[in-house]
Amino acid sequence: MRNDAVSVVSRQLGISKAEFHQNYESIGKAMIIRRDDMFVKEEGYFGRLMLSSFKLWAVYGYAGIRDYKRIPDIKLISGIHTEVVQKEDGILYKMDPEKVMFSKGNKRERHILTEIVHRDETVLDMFAGIGYFSIPISFKVKRIYSCEINPDSFHYLLINKRMNGARNLVAMLGDSSSIPMRGFSDRIIMGHFDSHKYLEKALLYLKKEGKIHLHSLATRGDYSSLYEKYGQYEYVEDVEVRKVKSYSPSHDHVVVDMDVKKH
Repeated sequence: MRNDAVSVVSRQLGISKAEFHQNYESIGKAMIIRRDDMFVKEEGYFGRLMLSSFKLWAVYGYAGIRDYKRIPDIKLISGIHTEVVQKEDGILYKMDPEKVMFSKGNKRERHILTEIVHRDETVLDMFAGIGYFSIPISFKVKRIYSCEINPDSFHYLLINKRMNGARNLVAMLGDSSSIPMRGFSDRIIMGHFDSHKYLEKALLYLKKEGKIHLHSLATRGDYSSLYEKYGQYEYVEDVEVRKVKSYSPSHDHVVVDMDVKKH
């Protein structure tokens, strides 16, 4: 039934099923579909078809993220708007799809981070969202400080902390450029495409030696500019760039891993 629905939608849009699969994701009992000109023309029909075929509560059309608070530009196409719960690797993430963002495409990156952190580390997540990096990491480290500026995302960060029993997570509401502490973190996660604007602050929060994982966009096949850009920062001794996923036909979502040693 699900494959039939995907076949119908992809055929009417004139794209392959593989292409359509890249344009939607299911989060709990909701489906988020990327809206484009082709899809919008028949979005009501497509929404009802996916709602019944996938046995969902709601289908939303997604057009991107608004401003620095990462508020989704989203529209209910079919079904009933409600909170949903996504379960990944035993972790529960509760959210409102109309108020906060969640990217299943970052799952591999979450796995990588939980494997490389150490039990004695203090970690800072500067753009914590609803806790998609912070919560799984919290069970592997001494403490993680999770900063979030969007009150709606912070609300669900607190809920998800409680739901999962993440006792080592310290939630902080506010701008991560104004944290009143210095030299306290062994590792910093910067999961925002505007992270480069906050790097100088991140260096202040880091201990004498530490690591930074900065998310960015890069031109596909050419990461050299990122090596040059971040390698020139004072205290940054080594830079590596890892691809997280494809972001657009010409760009990749990447993570810039930096080893920092303050002299």
